Amino acid sequence: MEGRDFDYYEARARDVKLDDITSSCEGNATILQQLRDQDTYLKILTISDDADDDNFVVGEGDDLGWLGYFIGKSKYLEDLHIDSWGEGENIEAFIEGINHNRSIDSLHIGTDLGDVNFRSMSPFFRNNNRLAELELNFEVGLECAQSIAHALGESSCQSLKHVTIEDSNLSDGGFAVIATALRSYPQLEELHLEGNNIGLTSCIALADMLRGWGASNLKTLAFSSNEIDDQGLQALAAGMTNTSLKTLYLSNNLITGAGLRSLSDYFQSESCCLRTLDLTRIDFGDEGAMVLADGLRGNQSLKNLYFIPDESGITDVGWAAFSKLVCDPSSINSTYHSNHNIETIGEKGMYGTPPDIREYLYLNERLGWRRAAIHKILKSHPDLDMEPFFQWKLKLLPVVANWFRSARSCLFPDRPRSTQRQSLQNRELSALYKFIRGMPSLTVISYWQQFVMNAQAERRRIDDERRRLEDERRRLYYDEEAAWERLGGRPRREGSSNLVSGTKRRRHV
Repeated sequence: MEGRDFDYYEARARDVKLDDITSSCEGNATILQQLRDQDTYLKILTISDDADDDNFVVGEGDDLGWLGYFIGKSKYLEDLHIDSWGEGENIEAFIEGINHNRSIDSLHIGTDLGDVNFRSMSPFFRNNNRLAELELNFEVGLECAQSIAHALGESSCQSLKHVTIEDSNLSDGGFAVIATALRSYPQLEELHLEGNNIGLTSCIALADMLRGWGASNLKTLAFSSNEIDDQGLQALAAGMTNTSLKTLYLSNNLITGAGLRSLSDYFQSESCCLRTLDLTRIDFGDEGAMVLADGLRGNQSLKNLYFIPDESGITDVGWAAFSKLVCDPSSINSTYHSNHNIETIGEKGMYGTPPDIREYLYLNERLGWRRAAIHKILKSHPDLDMEPFFQWKLKLLPVVANWFRSARSCLFPDRPRSTQRQSLQNRELSALYKFIRGMPSLTVISYWQQFVMNAQAERRRIDDERRRLEDERRRLYYDEEAAWERLGGRPRREGSSNLVSGTKRRRHV
């Protein structure tokens, strides 16, 4: 079949009979008609050799240029899956047609582009301002990786949010060139690179890419089923410092317990907002458990730490470290500063997680940080030791009372509330008694100090009242004198009608 370009199909599109340009698959003509007629119901299109009712099945001799042309003209197609070229022809014209599309927001390519170089898709990435998701799932050699990097680097598609290159045998060299192109995509939110045999070189390239972004929007980074070792994780962790990463998948890699130590600084950094860490199918052992527990002490973001207990190599020693992480019973202060944020340790459902740790994690999930801390303190310290608080003397006594008042609102929902309230009241009285018993002289002194303060306050009140009455008496005296002045003076004596002038009267006063 002779080479054809977009103009060729443009000139013949109005008169072409759709049944004449497709294979015998009945659904193909219908799909072409929907594309040509701008059918708003056709949002998703899969090109495959699987004869599914919703797929465009490429048959022998099919001119894919027509399909590409109608895809390019479509205003409503949103999701395009290219799973197979089949025996179709004019693949170059198909790519040229796709390059004219402006409606696709999700592109999935699951077959080798063959002779059609990825570079030829540069106009699609450059001109489509809706594309948000790109997924590649086919063998990507170094030359193809360079073509992908060229297309992405030349276009800088600012709408692109999700990139997936999965099970593509990408290798370190291939991803390094793609990572360089992705430096101009700081808006990326998800990057999935599972099953690509990438290791240290790729981790270094990725870390450089993250640092080059400055303020990163990346929320999900998936590196499962690769060749990442401890050095690779160390390089990767160095690049995550200033990211807003929420989810990190590292399952099925070559990481050891010692290598997990490189995540400690990241966990403790103020910028860490990681919520999920997946370490399934990694044998990190007790050493790794203790490293993770130490690193997560004080961390306020991680909610889920996933691993398979039977495959992690953890013994009672490792579980003890995790137990101390979520509830350190060595002192009330240590219990208070335990991790009350993490909700999952182990696999989803936590079937292999020890019951005591599951209970603490349940408190974290159901009650939140503050109420979980109260429950753990009450559970781990049945006889609260008040002596460490004596240094604040009686100033802390109201704080203790308020703390027990808050504890009353944090009762277990699955236990009798009356029993819990009675227990709290008994423990509150015990704590207050310990304060008084531990500082009897201070308690007595405090009583008489308060008595003196009250007496002084009452004396000040009486003095103030006395001054007020004296001022009132003086005011009334002058008002009375002014009134007699207007009457011509006071009487000389009681019952006499003769008046004494005010001036003379004041002389006698």
